[in-house]
Amino acid sequence: MTTGDQDQHHHPDSDDEVSAGHGYKAPQKVDIGSIVAKDEDDESLTRYKKLLLGNTTDGKRVENIVIDPNDLRIVLPVRITILFENHKPDVIFDLNGSIEKIRGLHSKRSVVIKEGEAYRTQFEYYVQRDIATGLKLINKILKARITVDKSKYMIGSKAPNSELQSYVTEIEQAPSGMLSRGTFLVKSKITDDDKNIFAEWEWNLVIAKDWH
Repeated sequence: MTTGDQDQHHHPDSDDEVSAGHGYKAPQKVDIGSIVAKDEDDESLTRYKKLLLGNTTDGKRVENIVIDPNDLRIVLPVRITILFENHKPDVIFDLNGSIEKIRGLHSKRSVVIKEGEAYRTQFEYYVQRDIATGLKLINKILKARITVDKSKYMIGSKAPNSELQSYVTEIEQAPSGMLSRGTFLVKSKITDDDKNIFAEWEWNLVIAKDWH
């Protein structure tokens, strides 16, 4: 959907991994208890703990944050909103519920965007039970079954938190010009470095000359 890459908007060779040329390697998974038990005299480690876990030093307290006891996922997506700079209303994807429910809710949905329109993407979610490592939103865009664009938004590693979390991208711009118009299939996925899938759905993107 964009006309160029940004820091958090990459075009990898596959859906789940950044290509070797980007030099990215997923960090080793470490549970909350292990992080809290590390040497507290290490200043750099203490700063890391505060950055990831907040000011609390009670590992059990963080581990016991459970938003939905019936959902074993550590990331609970709430919604994705496309925030247009010059148009209302915004587009909202409701991501509450199971992966199967999310797939069914948006499977036949079409979203019209005027060519050249500036927008941001906002992702709202909860993290429960454990650390989400390398959380990311991936979009794969196809036309006539051919992949024409891939984007990956790196959200980062997040600890459990009882408050709703929010991630907003930089301003992007929909493509413009006659050749960019048409209907595209978008395959969206929220995943992490451990390849856990927290939400996955398909929808139709329509790039049009004007809003209609």
